[in-house]
Amino acid sequence: MTGNKKLTLMNILSALLLQLCTIASGFVIPKIILSYFGSEVNGLISSVNQFLNYVQLLEGGLSGVVMAALYKALAEKNYEKVSAIIKAVKSFFKKIALIYIVYALVMAFVYPLIVHNDFDYWYVVTLIVIISVNLFIQYLFSLTYRLLLTSDRRGYIVSFTQTAFIILNLVFVIVSVKLYPNIHIMKLISAVAFLIQPLVFGIYVKKHYKIDKKAAADKTALKERWAGFGQNLAYFVHSNTDVALLTLCVGLSVVSVYSVHLMIISAVQSIIIAVSGAVKPIFGNILVIKDNEYVNRVFDYYEIGINVLTTVLFTCCAVLIVPFIKLYTADISDADYIQPVFAVLLCVAEAIYCYRDPYVAVAYAVGHFRQTAKYAYIEAGLNIAISLTLVFFIGLIGVAIGTIVSMLFRMIMHVIYIKKNVLNRSVLKWVKNFFSSFGAGAIGVVIAQFCISYNVNTYSDWIVYALITSGIAIAVTGLITYAFNFKSINRFVKSYLTHKKKKKVSSDETE
Repeated sequence: MTGNKKLTLMNILSALLLQLCTIASGFVIPKIILSYFGSEVNGLISSVNQFLNYVQLLEGGLSGVVMAALYKALAEKNYEKVSAIIKAVKSFFKKIALIYIVYALVMAFVYPLIVHNDFDYWYVVTLIVIISVNLFIQYLFSLTYRLLLTSDRRGYIVSFTQTAFIILNLVFVIVSVKLYPNIHIMKLISAVAFLIQPLVFGIYVKKHYKIDKKAAADKTALKERWAGFGQNLAYFVHSNTDVALLTLCVGLSVVSVYSVHLMIISAVQSIIIAVSGAVKPIFGNILVIKDNEYVNRVFDYYEIGINVLTTVLFTCCAVLIVPFIKLYTADISDADYIQPVFAVLLCVAEAIYCYRDPYVAVAYAVGHFRQTAKYAYIEAGLNIAISLTLVFFIGLIGVAIGTIVSMLFRMIMHVIYIKKNVLNRSVLKWVKNFFSSFGAGAIGVVIAQFCISYNVNTYSDWIVYALITSGIAIAVTGLITYAFNFKSINRFVKSYLTHKKKKKVSSDETE
């Protein structure tokens, strides 16, 4: 197995482990908050987190631009250039951290005045200050080295470190709520647990990289960050608009309903994006080859793989989410968490986000931030306009429709752009892959919903139902995907088997 394949496998496995631990933590901690403190507190925390995340707009798309710059410098082992880029990024993040402090303090004192809630003013102020600490730590200490490690295909270091601290944080939360159930103390303990994380990154980078702290900052590496602002804005709107609109237009209990659904669907999405993210640096290196036929062949494998994973997981999610939420919120009576139409629409929205990821990834890998920014701006505008219009009439469903329409638009535009400017790839290939995948998902949902009679009254029942649904999703997706992509799949299998055979022969000759 080549070094690239080993790194890719390590990154994928570590990213999956991180996502599984994040998912487990993401289910346990909100459940603790709901059980001990109620839907209003859960909605308040979700809302505060989203508003604090507004500071991410100041990045202006920096992360993607910096990674694109680091790819070349690291490949050439030009540590003078790497040091200059790191110095510039650290300086930039320090400025964001200072702005963030001011923003968080202003928000802490203003938020309780403009958002309707039943809590004491100082209760909300102190909670916002405590929650803001974690994001502050990331900007001031963690993000720079995380970008460096990820760019150098050492994302597994980041994943393993974050996994350890997620587990540590979960243990601290459970112990603290058992000993003294206070939301402020629980969140403060979480902030302390994650304070150790940047120290680990710092020690690793110091040991394995020749970073010159006295190097002059290479500000030219950041000059394209505003070209990536559109992408950053679109992602920000995608991640934060719904909660903000529901907070201001509906109420914190509905925000809690939304956040519970999103918690589950985001867990599914994160697995797919983790796998895709582990492949992106390798694909970025392949694009440098300039062999269009080879690049298109690799992209076929990339797209088919992501489509299959997305279809299987979101078919299962669409079928299983409502039964799971019924169990998860069985002891919660202060809000109506059973929203089947909204659940399915949100599944569709996030599935589209995953289906389009390979096309967005290619644009990022070749540094076409400025050229594709307009699509991101329009996506953000559509999302806000449609969601704001519909939220007053159909609430949760309205914000889900806004997300679906805006992301469909951007996906189509990226497909057309990549075809014309990067891969010279037929749009019909995307049409075939997207609609066959989406159709496989729809067929899988219908079969699982209407052909299986199974009562889900316990988590054990749900696990059995999940296994049956997974089997159906895998079978239907596998058959339909192979029917529409048998040439690419056969070529991939043949290539893999040939590689294994050559490796075995080489090993025998060595012996």
